[in-house]
Amino acid sequence: MKIAFVVHDYRLADVGQTRYVRELAHRFSREHEVHVFANRIEVGEDHNIHFHHVRAWRMNALTTMLSFAVTSTIMIGRDFDIIHSQGFCGFYGNVITAHICNRAWHLALRKLEGGVTIRELIFNYFASALELATYRRAGIQVIAVSSRVARDLKKYYRCHAPTHIVHHGVNLDVFSLNCRAALRARTRHELSLADKDFAFAFVGNLRKGARRCILALSRLERGILLCVSRTDSKQYRVLAERLGLADRVRFVPFSTHVESVYAAADALLLPSPYDAFGMVVTEAMASGLPVVVSREAGASEVVQHGVDGILLNDVTCDAELANAMLSLSDNQEWAQQLGFAARAATQKLSWDNVAAITMQVYQQISCDTDSI
Repeated sequence: MKIAFVVHDYRLADVGQTRYVRELAHRFSREHEVHVFANRIEVGEDHNIHFHHVRAWRMNALTTMLSFAVTSTIMIGRDFDIIHSQGFCGFYGNVITAHICNRAWHLALRKLEGGVTIRELIFNYFASALELATYRRAGIQVIAVSSRVARDLKKYYRCHAPTHIVHHGVNLDVFSLNCRAALRARTRHELSLADKDFAFAFVGNLRKGARRCILALSRLERGILLCVSRTDSKQYRVLAERLGLADRVRFVPFSTHVESVYAAADALLLPSPYDAFGMVVTEAMASGLPVVVSREAGASEVVQHGVDGILLNDVTCDAELANAMLSLSDNQEWAQQLGFAARAATQKLSWDNVAAITMQVYQQISCDTDSI
């Protein structure tokens, strides 16, 4: 089978779409001819994959999206059995993975975390229009990374294409109990965490709930919050200082070795107003951490409340989040039990399983094409 992956960036350290394509392309290249079309490319050890540089005008997110789509469409042509695009990356293709619904994300931002900027308003208008056209195209199959995304595509874009729910995978070797045990003492020392400190981790875009975490922490007499992100942290630092939490909220630069953060932490928090999935949740679970997750996050679909994590019903309620945090820090034996159960729950989320399910989608398309 001749397969083309289309993604804006293919870089070794990135997560999200890049990680998704890297994991699938690496596995499929063992038995199939795999091509990757991307603007930024880091090859690494994937010598069996054919890489193609797609030019893009990266002045801003909108120019990047449009210029990449035009160039990739011209370059790829139709000489592939499968053209697997990551959202809107071109003007044709027969498999599209929906990593997000931009319209749903935009509406969530309008409700929480200070609203949206003019630039985001403009981007949402065009991105939503392009996604609507993409997901209503005839002859496509959609892979949604969560049931949440699948519902959003149908609600906001009236997508009626065959849709397969395939959760993101997790590297069960990198994120593991053994790895956490090996890294824990060193990383906690580097982060100046004492043995008695119960550390909550927030990893990712700070707009996805870091403010809620800080407000909830202010209701607790003890506990440390580790905020790990590339996001500008200025407003969150100001909030922590205003609440007298400057010494209990630590802002940690994002690292490609996020497994170290999970090793140092005792629980993960993601009280997000919207998240298509949230790989950080399954990575933390695989590392043996209990997770506190909003039901608005796609990853909540793999969490059983009270069994391997805690699910939040109302992301606007600081008290609910604070109570969940307190229940974990006050009953650390229970927190550990949740963490062990979380690790067990991620066994079915290996990238090998994700690849196998995705290949079934490809084969279905191939059979449908042969029968025409």
